[in-house]
Amino acid sequence: MRVAVIGTGHVGLVSAASLAALGHHVIGVDEDEEKIGWLRQGTAPFFEPGLQELIERGTATGHLRFEVDPAEAVAQAEVVFVCVGTPARASGEANLVAVERAARSIAPHLAALAVVVEKSTVPVGTAHRLRQVLMRERPDLNELAVVSNPEFLREGQAIEDAFHPDRILVGAQAQRGFDVMRQLYEPLIRDGNSLIETDIATAELSKHACNAFLALKISFANALARLSERAGADVTVVADVMGDDPRIGRAFLDAGLGYGGYCLPKDLQALEHMAHQLGYDFPLLLEVARINEEAVLAAVDKVRDALWNLEDKRVALLGLSFKPGTDDVRFSPALALAQKLLDQGAMVIGYDPQAGANAKSELPELEIASSVHEAIEGAHCMIVCTDWDEFRSLDLEKAMELLAYPIVVDGRNLFDPAEMKTLGFTYYGTGRAFDRPDH
Repeated sequence: MRVAVIGTGHVGLVSAASLAALGHHVIGVDEDEEKIGWLRQGTAPFFEPGLQELIERGTATGHLRFEVDPAEAVAQAEVVFVCVGTPARASGEANLVAVERAARSIAPHLAALAVVVEKSTVPVGTAHRLRQVLMRERPDLNELAVVSNPEFLREGQAIEDAFHPDRILVGAQAQRGFDVMRQLYEPLIRDGNSLIETDIATAELSKHACNAFLALKISFANALARLSERAGADVTVVADVMGDDPRIGRAFLDAGLGYGGYCLPKDLQALEHMAHQLGYDFPLLLEVARINEEAVLAAVDKVRDALWNLEDKRVALLGLSFKPGTDDVRFSPALALAQKLLDQGAMVIGYDPQAGANAKSELPELEIASSVHEAIEGAHCMIVCTDWDEFRSLDLEKAMELLAYPIVVDGRNLFDPAEMKTLGFTYYGTGRAFDRPDH
């Protein structure tokens, strides 16, 4: 099929590259000329495992192209994806200006039977508004089909999710919309991947509901962590016990510094705002966000407990991206922690396998190291912020030699408390009982 993808951010670019790999002819469109220039050279503008190779393969075979002007891409397309950003406004409401702008840019060029796909995460009612804008711009599109096809791509695992999705969700009003989307995803459906077809409102609400519930599970684990520390329990074992219950499941019950990234924070806010607009009070969502912020404050408290005064103390952060497998630092708990430590007078140095440059751009006061050893050398405290595999295999005896003080705040529970104690570290886990330093 001929496909146009409007927007080459994380969702749009992964979608374009994966659809091209499935055999479709895809043109990615973005108004950012510099980004399109890089993409035409086969270079991904951000880190996502496997994406670079997909782009190179797609451009080499001719199945994947990139344009600034949507005219040619949209005129040829049987399916047009809208994959633009929907950031949160100050009120928490999703900002849909880019969605409307995308609709107006594609309307003059749409073929009569093209299907427009709402891929961006949007509140209920957006597809209706999208269709309204398109029809106002092109009253002749009498059979225009707009469908909702929310993405469920996890950063760091997006390529795997694109080819082996937990489910493909399609919301449509007319049968033609369902038929075209089945044809588009036929290779995935043939391989046994689940297809769920619903009305549009259900599809739109489902994406926000999924992300809000994942955020809830993370915050629940972090609230249990605070309780476990006070009770002398181990939250990792509590989570294992809970996870063995098939009604609950173990995923997203790891206590730590909280959730971050672009999706969960904004989608939680958007769902709460949407509920308010619909006349339903949903205070649980506000509490989920409060507990998430509390997780970073709890880590600050541990650093202060260990070091007393933070002025003139050197603190090393291992991991700056909001999760492993990505260079994305948007709403990263590590950067929130870094800012709070800097505000209290600490000197903060961070290391991340992929996100150092982005972190420096976001927080210029942060010193960036080129290796773990450079980061921890002379540091009075080491904080594990992101659970990259590189940190799991850290040479702890070497770390003991490099640190000025043998203090570790483990924000991701990567290390064994008994081993850390045997090696002589003052060790603060997350949701695990810890001994306060006597020196």
